[in-house]
Amino acid sequence: MIQPIVLAAGLGSRMGVNKALLPVGDLPALAVVLRTIEAAGLTSPIIVLGHNAEAVRNAVNLKHGCVIVNPHPEKGMSHSLGMGLDASPADATGVLVFHVDMPFVASATVRAVANEARRGAILAAPVHEETRGFPVFFAQAVIASLKASLQGDIGGRTFIRSHDRDLTCVTVNDPGCVFDIDTPSDLGAWKGEPLCATKE
Repeated sequence: MIQPIVLAAGLGSRMGVNKALLPVGDLPALAVVLRTIEAAGLTSPIIVLGHNAEAVRNAVNLKHGCVIVNPHPEKGMSHSLGMGLDASPADATGVLVFHVDMPFVASATVRAVANEARRGAILAAPVHEETRGFPVFFAQAVIASLKASLQGDIGGRTFIRSHDRDLTCVTVNDPGCVFDIDTPSDLGAWKGEPLCATKE
């Protein structure tokens, strides 16, 4: 089993609103990410929320996921990722890490990365026009080392750079896998399909 982890605890200070509730089409961003995960054939995501957890629960159906609340989102992405990794079952093949501020990734991209994981990849990530994107897969064998490397708002980037020989790059034609939303202008800059998550 591949365990999806959705990081959605960010304070959203540059955006001015909770990124999990950012409207993407007719849905909150977190709902779009969860729909993408389901469309890719993955189940039971671990969802890491922050201070606005109650508002998110009221706006998004989270009944098919495992919700964890990070009481200290100000400690950065690594703290949320560490909590997600701690909650991941030990018998999982590995974890597939999603960011709530990247809601335009296509379900076909998620399936392509998951397929590499099932073929035995240690690390796997989509690459669009030579830029590495998300979601990123980490095999169970490296979870302990990944957790030990986490610091601040860097997440798994340092670990990936130091283990680049173990990385399987999955070439995709999907700008959504490299497009993240930090400010309101970023959302307005998206030129792809409004709901790329459902596009095959």
